[in-house]
This record gives sequence, structure tokens and C-alpha cells, in this order.
Amino acid sequence: MKNKKLVFFTLVIVVAAFVAAITVYKIITKNSLAAYKDTNNAPFVRENSYSFGENKANVVIVEYMDPQCPPCKIFNSVVNDILKQYYKDVKFVVRYLANHDNSAYVIKILEASRAQNKYKQTLDIVFKYQEEWADPLNPRPELIWQYLPKAGLDMEKLKKDFLSIDISQMLEQDYEDATTLGVQGTPTFFVNGKELETLSYQAFFDLVEKEIFE
Repeated sequence: MKNKKLVFFTLVIVVAAFVAAITVYKIITKNSLAAYKDTNNAPFVRENSYSFGENKANVVIVEYMDPQCPPCKIFNSVVNDILKQYYKDVKFVVRYLANHDNSAYVIKILEASRAQNKYKQTLDIVFKYQEEWADPLNPRPELIWQYLPKAGLDMEKLKKDFLSIDISQMLEQDYEDATTLGVQGTPTFFVNGKELETLSYQAFFDLVEKEIFE
């Protein structure tokens, strides 16, 4: 019985220490984020970061995403709703964390689509068919190519641009900035430097609208 109590209290102490460590980490991260006043510049935004929106309200939304990440697929619909409602007010910036085996391959397709101004259309196609090309039991990223014409792309140009571009430095820079900002996974959102702590539709809209209207 004494051994069981000892194990229980040890477990309680370990859990308490873990919770305390997480709390301290969040406080340190918030304090460090406050040091970056210009959220439209590094480490939040880089010159080569793709963005949408007119930003008339000076609200910069940054997403760290991975095209092979299932939660990123889910939140793409939330992003689309925000852009539909507040396109004139915000600047939405895409940053990458290539955490899966085929992420870099797909990111290269996305970056190649920029030459045709079809990035968002391509991203929507990537997420729409994610379950097919990113099946964890049988991932086949090459399947994406058969769906890309639906984005209105010139496929011959896309293939040439895909082969010619190098995204290695971009991915490295995005990873370094993510580390600086304390990003732990995808998707992670920042709105004017404030991290979205609860990944929910309502929390996202609330944070964006607070920055727009207050």
C-alpha cells in the first residue's frame, strides 16, 4: 500500500512539474513575442512569404502550416471564411513547417504556382484532396498533379517552374523563425503578434475582430 501511495504522489509531482514547466514556457514565449513590435516584418514575415489581403486595418495574420497536416486542412476553411469577410482589412501570411515526409514536395508545387498567381487556388486543391495523396498508410504525393488543373493552372509551365525553383533556403528560414517565435506545431496562428491559443473557429474570429475593431 505504501508503495502505491509513493507511486501516486510521485506521479502527481511529475504532472504538476510538467504543467508548471508549460506555464513558464508560455509566459516566456509571450514576453519574447512582445519584443517584436513590427509584426509585418521578421521574424513574423519575410519578403518571400506569400500573403493575401489589402490590410487596410493594419492587421497581420501569420499562419505556420504544413500542407500534409490534417488540422491545417480543417483550418483552411476557417482561413477562407476570414479572408472572405475581412479581405480588405487584413494581411494573411503563409509560413511553412515541413514536418511530414512529403511536405517539401507539396510546398514546392505551391511555390511554383505563384508564378501564375494561382497560389490560393492551388492550396485549396492541395487541402481538398489531402486524404488521397497524404494517406498515412500509402502516401502518394504525385497524385496531386491530376487535380491541379482544377486550380486553373497552365500545367506545362507549372512543371517547368517546379523543376527550376529551390525552396530549401525558404524552408530553413521559416524553421528558424518558427523556433524564434516558439512555434511547436501546425497550424499555429499569430494575429498582430498575438498567438491564437485556442484552435477554434470562434476563438480565431474573436481575435481577428478584436484587432480590427478595437
